[in-house]
Amino acid sequence: MVFCGHCQDDCPYVKDPDNGIICCGICGKVLDPNIYDDGPSFVKDSSGQSRLRGSIIKAIEDGCSISRERTEAKGRDEIWQIVHGLHVSGGDDIICTAHNFYKLALDNSFTKGRQTSHVAAACLYIACRRGEKPYLLIDFSDYLHISVYVLGAVFLQLCQVLLLGEHPIVQKLVDPSLFIHRFTERLLGKRNNAVSDTALCIVASMKRDWMQTGRKPSGLCGAALYIAALSHGYDYTKADIAAVVHVCEATLFKRLIEFESTDSGSLTIEDFLAKAYEETVPKCSAKYGEVLCEHKDKGAEHFSHGLCEECYDNVTHIYYVRNALVFMLHSLLI
Repeated sequence: MVFCGHCQDDCPYVKDPDNGIICCGICGKVLDPNIYDDGPSFVKDSSGQSRLRGSIIKAIEDGCSISRERTEAKGRDEIWQIVHGLHVSGGDDIICTAHNFYKLALDNSFTKGRQTSHVAAACLYIACRRGEKPYLLIDFSDYLHISVYVLGAVFLQLCQVLLLGEHPIVQKLVDPSLFIHRFTERLLGKRNNAVSDTALCIVASMKRDWMQTGRKPSGLCGAALYIAALSHGYDYTKADIAAVVHVCEATLFKRLIEFESTDSGSLTIEDFLAKAYEETVPKCSAKYGEVLCEHKDKGAEHFSHGLCEECYDNVTHIYYVRNALVFMLHSLLI
């Protein structure tokens, strides 16, 4: 199974045995246009004699060399150290997921010429995005004491090698609300549900006003956390917030100005929270026991699901007939 950008789903693939092209088995889109020539060829050496191009690879009985096992174990150890160093939740599941990505990178010779810690961090970041973990790429670069741009280049190159460029893991916008609780705890030194809930309401308002599109989640989290902290009586400066969410003060100031220009930005914090509560309260379409079918004007009594007994029997009859037809059709196809 491979991810197809046209079908937007994991689909079976078809590989051309002649030239190595990989296509989607559903829509036929070419997913891997690389062409491989498996035929033998001969070249002349310095003495003018012909010899077979390439090198001879010895077969290994168990299918996995000792060097390969050592490299996989080293990658798993690096992933384990990063997981426990950053306190990433998920335990063995997140480690196994990241290690599977690392083995795929190893199959594509991606580890050659790159530090194991960089590749392991990139694989773990992909696993965190897949599992919606509240970690940014800069968290991994800070742990490894390297530039975020260096690690970002490794991440983008790995996504290209693993054909993840059009996958939702990469293309889907990162939800800023995933990071609110973690940033709040880092700022206050403890969990504070009141500040976190207010910041989440502000982030939800930003998303409704399309502020999430084209902007990094850390900047939105910083602006929401700054407003929430001030509204609950905490006296933190923009520099304190910027240090927590890993953005500069200029970026934080821009996000605050952008939120101020929205309709919600002109409200007081009390009016804003009241409006947010009204928008989150589910609106019921009908009262319990109210008849909504065609017999509502004839004084019919409520039976179930807003229907009278006659209409309810008709609906259930149609449902059972439909299931019977589906079962018969399935039996004929088998």
